[in-house]
Amino acid sequence: MGQFIENQIGMISGAVGPVVFVKESNGKTILRSKPTPSKKPISAKQQQNRNKFALMKHFTGLLYPIFKECYTDFLGKDNARDAVRSYYMEQVIQTEQEALRIAYEKVLISTGRVRAYIPVSQARDAQQVVLHWQGTTQQPFAEAGDLLSVLLYAPDTEDFVFYKACATRVAATHTLELPEALSTQPLEVYTTFSTAAETDYAYSTYLGRLD
Repeated sequence: MGQFIENQIGMISGAVGPVVFVKESNGKTILRSKPTPSKKPISAKQQQNRNKFALMKHFTGLLYPIFKECYTDFLGKDNARDAVRSYYMEQVIQTEQEALRIAYEKVLISTGRVRAYIPVSQARDAQQVVLHWQGTTQQPFAEAGDLLSVLLYAPDTEDFVFYKACATRVAATHTLELPEALSTQPLEVYTTFSTAAETDYAYSTYLGRLD
């Protein structure tokens, strides 16, 4: 069913059957054909791009509450969501022998100008992860009260835990208690610092996989 709408200056808008009345920027109304879905099969490259975008949306969707707060440099984009999607499409979701993979070493959980985490050592047992880092404040954008946050992510199950603001920079060591769901899983580990007010973050540091 179509409907004609005539406004106060005599312009008509709406759609009837296969045609649409469209008002242009100059104020004139023109007729256009309704767009119809293409029946042309998509190419292999188009399908791969769709699959890549779907994997990016799935993975970033899991962690987006973290990204939304911790991306304080938008990487030239207008907001955190656009920054995350652009970066993950370009850097993190990769094609390897025609299969898609997540490059965990490229994952960024935060961005900003705070001095990054500099690892010294990390180790785990079934119930704990123990971290040691350089607690120096001699470099720019490094303050004693900067706060450590840590993401532990289990790729096999997609379970994760985010330890937000769990230690200060000068503490130089911290022990994380693992939840039961992560106690037997291989873990991808990411760390970052924020200011004491949590208004700016560092580019996160990837510590590798802990088995």
